[in-house]
Amino acid sequence: MLTNIRWLKAILLGVLTLVTIVACNSQPEVETNQNAANAPAADLSQLEFGVGPYFPTPNENRNQFEPLFEELAEQVNLPAKVIVTEDWIGISEALRSRTLDVAWLGPWGYVLANHNEPSIEAIATVKYKGKPTYYSVLMARADAPFDTLEEAIAQSQAGEKLKLSLADVGSTSGWLIPTAEFERRGIDPKEVFDYSEGASHAAQAIAVMSGQVDIASDYDRNLDVLASEGRIDTSNLKIIWQSEPLPNDPIAIRGGLPEDIKTELQNSLVNLSPQQTQELLPENYTGFVASDGSNYEPIREAGKLVGKLE
Repeated sequence: MLTNIRWLKAILLGVLTLVTIVACNSQPEVETNQNAANAPAADLSQLEFGVGPYFPTPNENRNQFEPLFEELAEQVNLPAKVIVTEDWIGISEALRSRTLDVAWLGPWGYVLANHNEPSIEAIATVKYKGKPTYYSVLMARADAPFDTLEEAIAQSQAGEKLKLSLADVGSTSGWLIPTAEFERRGIDPKEVFDYSEGASHAAQAIAVMSGQVDIASDYDRNLDVLASEGRIDTSNLKIIWQSEPLPNDPIAIRGGLPEDIKTELQNSLVNLSPQQTQELLPENYTGFVASDGSNYEPIREAGKLVGKLE
């Protein structure tokens, strides 16, 4: 009997010892995971910024946007790494995969990225000539035998199809908004026109003026840039359709970026002085307004209309 009692005590003592060891070993692991989830901003070694193909070449893009990104990084005491992508989808995918921390996106790129990864947030919308909005346009040569989109559609349906060029499918003004407009009219542009898509914005006006296409999509800001650089003469073009005002480009951040970094970036953007905007931003960009993403609802609605969003 005494032997059985001793045997039972030994088992109980072993179980208590095992529980104590497991508890002691588990506690640091829980603390480590919590610390990782709330990693301070100081744990970031740099801020990685991205920007899409706004200007004709990657070097031009870098020269135009790098000063702003470097200033923003300096405000949070981190070095900046700037990545220039050659397509609109790439920049939103990089933000979604968290290979970028901050990105200057097109509105459609932001909406797609946020739709696929809701933790991606817009923190500011850029102002152009004092306004946080811009326009998508369809343009033709000034001497084209039609003045409106309605006339162009009628001409293309009645005879030889007109050549229509839309930009790449990641572009808000160059693809999404014109495609949504055709959808509203109950028209399939691939049937009505000799249709192509995928062109860069920089090539669209040139293609129209050179006679490669009859109609091309673009946005008013880009035409301003091309004209100011002497690349096009806008008197050789005419706008045959213009959208309703669209929200300008957002600055967006990836999910998981520390809250203090997010707040400081937003404050820095919104509080840029007029002198700073002249020094840090491309021509005619005049600062930022704060955004929580709600101003991009018209873009979401267009995405639903063309069947790209549920």
